[in-house]
Amino acid sequence: WGLKISDALKARGITEGSKDVIVAVIDTGMDVMHQDLKNNLWVNPGETGLDSKGRDKATNGIDDDKNGFVDDVHGWNFVNNNNKLDDNHGHGTHISGIIGAEGGNNFGITGIASKVSLMVIKYYDPKFQTNNLENTIKAINYATAMKAHIINYSGGGTEYSQQEFEAIRKSRSEGILFVAAAGNEHSNSDKQKYYPANYDLDNIISVTAINPSLKVLASSNYGVRT
Repeated sequence: WGLKISDALKARGITEGSKDVIVAVIDTGMDVMHQDLKNNLWVNPGETGLDSKGRDKATNGIDDDKNGFVDDVHGWNFVNNNNKLDDNHGHGTHISGIIGAEGGNNFGITGIASKVSLMVIKYYDPKFQTNNLENTIKAINYATAMKAHIINYSGGGTEYSQQEFEAIRKSRSEGILFVAAAGNEHSNSDKQKYYPANYDLDNIISVTAINPSLKVLASSNYGVRT
């Protein structure tokens, strides 16, 4: 029912996405071997092919594209500061599937844009204690530097962060659309702000949750202006 309400099926009649469109999913990582996702992973061109010694750039332990991240073939894990994108929560894999699960493969679901390239950026892992806000800022900056076209971020909080604001404003200057969760506090976002969804930047789309009757879920944030 969600696809029908959002007109996603009609949108597919226009386009199913393109490998040239990079969607950065800042979340809990991804099961990169998932049958419905593995063929739609973003591939960093600077970390593929062979290096001067004939080694595979994807696994040679060298920062071949000199962006500060070693072997970041499909994205980066800011929790453990490595290229291991394992999803120990499940949310990131779930969201990635909604966005870009492969279509026509007789398996699982078909994503909203089933032919996009999914850049995996991990900022949270329930097995480790980390600074989620700091990781989020790093993740946004990474997505911007690596030329993502869209950033999807499903987290947030009530704390305003100037650094986070600046990171998203920088992404705006690069023409990046930022899709942010409205939050699950059942509060009026016009009164109780929730960030990053509530930053005053016109590249941000704040997304809440509704039921089949088009009513906002009891757990979800709402508002008129945001």
